Amino acid sequence: MDRFLDKVALVTGGSSGIGAEIARGLLAEGSHVVVVGRHHETFDRLQNSDRPLTGQIEFVAADVARSDDVSDVFAAIKTRHRRLDYAVNSAGIFDRSRSFHEYGDTEWDAIIDANVTGVFKCMRAELAMMIDNGGSIVNIASVVASRGSLRASPAYVAAKHAVLGLTRQAAVEYAARGIRVNAVSPGPTLTSMAQPLISEGVANTSEVVNALNPTARFVNAESVASTVMFLLSSHTEHINGAEIVIDDGQTARL
Repeated sequence: MDRFLDKVALVTGGSSGIGAEIARGLLAEGSHVVVVGRHHETFDRLQNSDRPLTGQIEFVAADVARSDDVSDVFAAIKTRHRRLDYAVNSAGIFDRSRSFHEYGDTEWDAIIDANVTGVFKCMRAELAMMIDNGGSIVNIASVVASRGSLRASPAYVAAKHAVLGLTRQAAVEYAARGIRVNAVSPGPTLTSMAQPLISEGVANTSEVVNALNPTARFVNAESVASTVMFLLSSHTEHINGAEIVIDDGQTARL
């Protein structure tokens, strides 16, 4: 896969979960990878684990919902690399369902800031860097981008719907510039974000996952990462504005 060799890639939320698997895949193929996360401590824990990120990697601490932080990230990329070939917007947070009529402004603002505003601000900067030379962007959405959920909050569901909207709008606007923008929508994935469900115990976890998809299993982050790399690559030059769902048949079952 030498098409990734020496290319410059950005992965937000790349110090844990799905983002870390995507960063790991890009590094293995020889890309220069800029990982963005909110906390150095999270990245340090990853690097001290049994599966550290190795290769041409740099970490930038930033909150993608903050304009100044995003500006600093892209200023650093311009200074060090002078270009951006690939971008994956994986940063996001999750909160569990509460009754819609009891859902507070503080919770709403936190989820929308991280999961929508952050994606918008990063995409805006990514598109500006790619506009002359083309590139490929993949956004991480969710199966709840096309349905409601009894486990996720109103803000989370609304945010993931919005990610698909941003993906499609940018795909239409920038296709003539040689920039492709797609989305991947995973079902429940075995990462730290699933820990609250796992903590409920094996029986309840199995019951919930079995109700969601025919295989009664979690999606693994490695499968999501493989699909993201497929979409980033030149093998998918005619795929633009698309959503690929990775959910073991969950949405087909609905």
